[in-house]
Amino acid sequence: MKAWIKFTLGFIVIGIIAGAGFAWWVYHKPHRNINNEIAVNVEVNALLDAFKQNEKTASTQYNDKVLVLSGIVKEASKNEAGNWVATIENSTHNGSITVAFGALQDSVQPFDSIAYKGICAGYFPEDNNIVINEAVLLFKAKTGTTKMALATATPLQKDTILSFSTKKGSIKFISPTDPDVSAINNEVSSKISATGELRFSLLFKGFQFKYAEMQTHFNEEYVESEKYPRASFTGLIQNIKSIDFAKDGVYSANIVGTLTMHGVTKPVKTTATLNIRKGKIAATAALHVLMADFNIDASAVTEKVDLEISCNYTQL
Repeated sequence: MKAWIKFTLGFIVIGIIAGAGFAWWVYHKPHRNINNEIAVNVEVNALLDAFKQNEKTASTQYNDKVLVLSGIVKEASKNEAGNWVATIENSTHNGSITVAFGALQDSVQPFDSIAYKGICAGYFPEDNNIVINEAVLLFKAKTGTTKMALATATPLQKDTILSFSTKKGSIKFISPTDPDVSAINNEVSSKISATGELRFSLLFKGFQFKYAEMQTHFNEEYVESEKYPRASFTGLIQNIKSIDFAKDGVYSANIVGTLTMHGVTKPVKTTATLNIRKGKIAATAALHVLMADFNIDASAVTEKVDLEISCNYTQL
C-alpha cells in the first residue's frame, strides 16, 4: 500500500476516534458547578416583583442564572430524592421562593435565617412562587425573635372545605423503550381539595437528568422550555363522595382532566391512590404520554414516556 494511502487512512481513523471521543464527552459532560460561576445578588422582593410584573422579561433576566438570595425559612423538609427543600416567604409580599438544595447540604429548619445561591428555574404565576434549584447554603442562623413573633400572631382561619398542597411533589418520566431516557422533577406544585378539584404545575427546567447534555437537548430541542416553560394539569376526582379526607385510610381516586404542555391541551384520565394519615395525604399515580399528541418531536429518542407521580400533601 502506498505511503500516502496509509497516511490518509490513519488520519481518518484518528479523526473518527477523536470525534467519537469528543461526542462521548459532550453527551456525558457533568452538570453545572455553580461554585465556579459568578452569582447575581438580588433581593427576594425585587425578584418576586419582577416576575409578577413581566414574567417574560424577568425570565430573560434571571432564568438559568445563579442567584444569591436570603430570607427566613417558613417550611423545610426533604424531597423524594432525600435533599432539603425550603419555602421562603416574605411578610410584605404575597409570594414565596422554593429553594431545592443539592445533595450533602446541612439541614435547614423553620425560622432559620439563611443565605443561599442556586439556579433560577422559573416561576409559577398562580402561586407567585419562584423555584431555585441546585442550591448551596452559604449562611444559617436561628432567629428566635421571628419565632416568638409568629407564635403570638393571630392564626388565620382555615377554609371550611379541606384542602391540601405541596411544592415538592415528584414526577419522574422514563421511556418504555430506552431506560436511559429518564428524568425526575422534585419541585412539582400541586393542590387538592375535598371538593375533588386537583391541580399540578411544574417547570420543565426542574427536570434533572443523569447527564447535562440530555437536559440541554430536552429543554432546547424537544419541550422548548424558553417558549413553553411550564406544564400543568387541572382535573376532578370523579368518585370524590367515596373519599373521606378527614378519615385515615387508603382510597382509590378516579381522575379526569386536561394536561397542557408545549402549547397543547389534551384530555387525560388516570387512577390515583390516596393514603390519608393524620391530616396528610401521600398520593401516587401513573400516566402514559405520547409526545406527538403535544406536538413534541422526540422520535430520535422516544415516542412516548411513562410518568410516575408521587406527592405528599399537607393541609392548608
